[in-house]
Amino acid sequence: MSELDQLTLRVPPPSAPAPSDEGELELPADYRALIARYGLGNLAGLRLIPPADIPYEAVRQRSALVGIETPYAPEDLLPWGIDESGNVVWWLMQGDWPVVANEARGEEWHHHDGGAVSFLLALLSGRETSVFLVIEGDDFEPYSSSERPG
Repeated sequence: MSELDQLTLRVPPPSAPAPSDEGELELPADYRALIARYGLGNLAGLRLIPPADIPYEAVRQRSALVGIETPYAPEDLLPWGIDESGNVVWWLMQGDWPVVANEARGEEWHHHDGGAVSFLLALLSGRETSVFLVIEGDDFEPYSSSERPG
């Protein structure tokens, strides 16, 4: 069973997810599959950044790192999710694009040696924990057209 299938057992997707504009960036295949399966929305408390909005969010979120000591160069980070507390989940655009996350109101960083779906599954199954990320539960809330970020 694929990791995406395992995730859908924990967090059921909508029966008819709304299509999403994939934007201009070449994003990892597992994220494209995640968006295709769920559509846009909040997955277990994590706001999935619409692919077309990632370039804008990258500028905005990288600028928040200016003047802060980080283990990664901001230009090597690409955001794909933001939790309810404002913690940002990024791809580290090196190697296989592992997932990293930074604490919004602190200095902690979380590193996951896998992609977006693997990361979500690891946190939701309890195989991995984080002291600051707020990604929990078993619900998916699709965006209505008026709620769509961007």
